[in-house]
Amino acid sequence: MADRDYATYLAEHNLSATGFTPMELLAVAVAREIPDQSFAFVGTGLPLLAATLAQKTTSPNLTVILEAGTVGPEIADLPISVADPRAAYKATTLSSLADAFGTIAARGFCTVGVLGAAECDQYGNLNSTAIGGYWPAGVSETGAGPRVRLTGSGGANSIASLADKIIVMMVHEKRRFPKHVGYLTTVAGRRGPAGESRYDYGLFRGGDLKVITDLCTLRPDPESGILVLDEIYPGISAEEVLANTGWDLDISQARPFAPPTKEELKVLRLEVDPHRFYLGRTSKRKK
Repeated sequence: MADRDYATYLAEHNLSATGFTPMELLAVAVAREIPDQSFAFVGTGLPLLAATLAQKTTSPNLTVILEAGTVGPEIADLPISVADPRAAYKATTLSSLADAFGTIAARGFCTVGVLGAAECDQYGNLNSTAIGGYWPAGVSETGAGPRVRLTGSGGANSIASLADKIIVMMVHEKRRFPKHVGYLTTVAGRRGPAGESRYDYGLFRGGDLKVITDLCTLRPDPESGILVLDEIYPGISAEEVLANTGWDLDISQARPFAPPTKEELKVLRLEVDPHRFYLGRTSKRKK
């Protein structure tokens, strides 16, 4: 696209070539974290956005694997789900969910998993099942069902159990980062303290975790396994991160995050999500 056309795009969306939105920062941060030549299981929504950017910039030899059984597609038009036919463009294999997890992931060909969730706790446990209790009202001890019933695990539990590395991609709101998740759908990190870790429960693979939000990046402390502040985005204060985190977050080792480049932003806007289907989303954080 000509520079004149890009300038028109920027004007239409009230953007600048050097400025960026929180969602654009989030996409760039995750894309940079996906290694080139990796086999990445990618979930629907924001993870697919970031993987597409990585494929077009820092990781041209990335092999994207989708839960529905698509292997190695070239994402030309952003799909809205892992079963969207647009996700099959130039794919090397069109198979099944059973093959994706049985033939590929279970045999060790899952370098990276990129996941989203509704909640992430201090150990990196994820909840995408229910808020406010699990059981329906008729069988729950309280007589009340969950406040919110979410989409469920999909393949997230299997991916986090089998992948070498997990990248969790989330909007950073206090309600999404409680000290303990309301329901443990996916063990993406250590799971808990010594004696309650993922390894104590038989999950011997994986455990390498990076949590990336629209405010910062988090990583597990090597001793405790509890998430600490790793990188903080331009224009964001440590106080803002703390105010949106449900545990006493260690900020002592925080580093500045390198801003998105002009090229990363241009590719993200014009080639990955030109209609701003995902990039147009905003946080519900209290200002």
